[in-house]
Amino acid sequence: MTPREHAYHLFRNVYYAGIDRGDMRAATAALHPDVDWSHAQVWAHHEFARGHAQQLRGREVVHDFLQARVVQLREACITHHVRELIIDGHRGAFLGAVEGPGAEKQFMVWFELRDDMIGRYLLRPR
Repeated sequence: MTPREHAYHLFRNVYYAGIDRGDMRAATAALHPDVDWSHAQVWAHHEFARGHAQQLRGREVVHDFLQARVVQLREACITHHVRELIIDGHRGAFLGAVEGPGAEKQFMVWFELRDDMIGRYLLRPR
């Protein structure tokens, strides 16, 4: 598997696929145990508004954050998509989208891989 294929697999087939089906343990398996994770809300739903970025450190902390939102994510009926991924060595970026009720919402991610896992994840809406 090329580095690009591996990164795509981590994001699409492990991380976002797990989130979209509500399996946060499977989703966070893509993350390094010491991941630097930063996420600004793309799709405003429930009490989650666009704006302030959540900054978390560590796979278990991210898991707990996502696990607490399983019901809200399921009710929001959204799915994540990875598009236009580029990578140079262990660092890269991609454009993505969240689909759900209403218009598609786009986002950008900067990432770094460490030990073949996602070591840094910074997501911002476009």
